Amino acid sequence: VLSDLEEDIGELNKENMWELSCETVREQLTNSIRKQWRMLKNHVEKLDNQVSRVHSGALNEKDVISREDHEMETEKLELEIQQCKEMIKTQQQLLQQQLMSPCDDDTTLLLQDCYLLEERERLQEEWRLFREQKKNFEKERRSFTEAAIRLGLE
Repeated sequence: VLSDLEEDIGELNKENMWELSCETVREQLTNSIRKQWRMLKNHVEKLDNQVSRVHSGALNEKDVISREDHEMETEKLELEIQQCKEMIKTQQQLLQQQLMSPCDDDTTLLLQDCYLLEERERLQEEWRLFREQKKNFEKERRSFTEAAIRLGLE
């Protein structure tokens, strides 16, 4: 699977690689946002459960959150949400800038060097496997030859 992926990557041109990396960044960003959203949702649900238990009288006095603490927590969460929104906006802007800015020759050469290096390493690994298989086939050939000679003598 990895070799197929490496071959596919080697066949993609520069634009496709940028799209692929942008898709990866976008996917990571989306997963991060979803994770933070789930954490916030779980926290709000926990607070809702505590409030509903207060109304039903199921909580002790020590389990009840004071109104001030609740307001502070709410403000803290709103600030955190705002920070996340700003971070997302910044990341989107940077991503757009990266997509819009043309690659300079140095970047292009660096990317090509990276791809060539990966290709070279993959080829070296394939040559190593080839030599190992060749050695095994030679051993098998010798074994069969010796067995054929013994069979001929018998």
